Amino acid sequence: MALQYALIAIYSIGFLFIIKKWSLFRFNNINRKWFQIIFILKIIAGFGLYWIYTKHYTIRSEADIFKYFDDSKVMYEAFFQSKKHFFQMLFGVNCEGQEFRDLYYDNMTNWYKTYDSIVFNNNRTMIRVNAILHLISFGSYHIHSIFMCFFSLTGITLLLKTFNPIKQGRQILSLLLVFLLPSILLWTSGNLKEALLFLFLGSTLFCLQQMISKKKWIYIPLLLVSIYFLFITKYYVLIALIPVMLGYSFKLFSDRLIAIRYLSAIGICVIAAFVISSVKPDYHFANLIAGKRNDMIRYAEKMQAKSLYDDIQIERNWSSIMSCAPKSMINAIIQPLPHSKSNVFQLIAFIENLLILSFLIYCIIRSRAGPHREYIWFIVLFVTVLYLILGLTTPVAGALVRYKVPGLVMLMILCLLLNNNKKLSLKEM
Repeated sequence: MALQYALIAIYSIGFLFIIKKWSLFRFNNINRKWFQIIFILKIIAGFGLYWIYTKHYTIRSEADIFKYFDDSKVMYEAFFQSKKHFFQMLFGVNCEGQEFRDLYYDNMTNWYKTYDSIVFNNNRTMIRVNAILHLISFGSYHIHSIFMCFFSLTGITLLLKTFNPIKQGRQILSLLLVFLLPSILLWTSGNLKEALLFLFLGSTLFCLQQMISKKKWIYIPLLLVSIYFLFITKYYVLIALIPVMLGYSFKLFSDRLIAIRYLSAIGICVIAAFVISSVKPDYHFANLIAGKRNDMIRYAEKMQAKSLYDDIQIERNWSSIMSCAPKSMINAIIQPLPHSKSNVFQLIAFIENLLILSFLIYCIIRSRAGPHREYIWFIVLFVTVLYLILGLTTPVAGALVRYKVPGLVMLMILCLLLNNNKKLSLKEM
């Protein structure tokens, strides 16, 4: 126990020192102590998340923050039994035989998904990352959580540097909105996929912006690496990004016609989806979306999830998807709604969602887009596609609250961009 506390102190101080010295956290005249304070708050939130899952979700194998950590111990222990096996599993090379199943995978609960599909199993990414962290954590969950706090802090900071929505006179308020909304703070401060997601999302968009706007082609290798890791962490976020990344890349040919560029990119991606569905039936988008949704419903019913708000399964064709799309989009925006079985966490999420929507409407009414029309189009279309995917595939409010976090961060950045030409103060809110 003493060793664990010492490691927590050492790693926390080490990351605070990195924040103080790293130029990433030096921009817009923001004192780096604010990033240090946010990092400390994230560590505290990580302990809070640990308490929530320990006290309120008592089946450890079903608790999201523990299941990858526990499975990774199996892989970590392989390092001392057979380093060859460890690195084969780490890099996914020749590790699917019966020998590996008997020695390792049968002792894990999440290496194979309950309802597996042809799409990459991103559970394995988290298991592998945690196995690496085990080498320096000495088995302490909280060390893993601290690393995840730093990863998400880095990723969100990269997003801020990419879109540059923070103006003089509102630095602190901007940081509060982007980092410290309850859902954002909580779900990016634990041993969850969201932490890695923000790291790779932030690095992907930062590299793209440096290449397209500043012609710094040296970022191409890092962009490709970031896209790859984003895909194996949360592939549906990358799917939502592809149209807007394509529309932004058209900027190389013309800075004007912003709407045409982005709408053309959306059209190209829709056509590509139909072509892929025709050429590769296994990757039929309607089939994948319907399969994901129906699997989620079956799993929620099996676990008796109280936050399942829509138990209607859909057919695996485009007409069924299109008919379900409007309702799904609305659900992605307004859920979770309070009901007789709502717990305190769902009520807090409902109140937060209500405040966010109210603030967004306020910012739209008082919008001053100025020079940020490009980024406004980018964010609006990304969040729209992301929420549509989530609404179609995730009819469980408890999961939806967490999966929406990337959209919430982008919406807060959007609000700051909309108020670009006017100082925003706490008194106005």
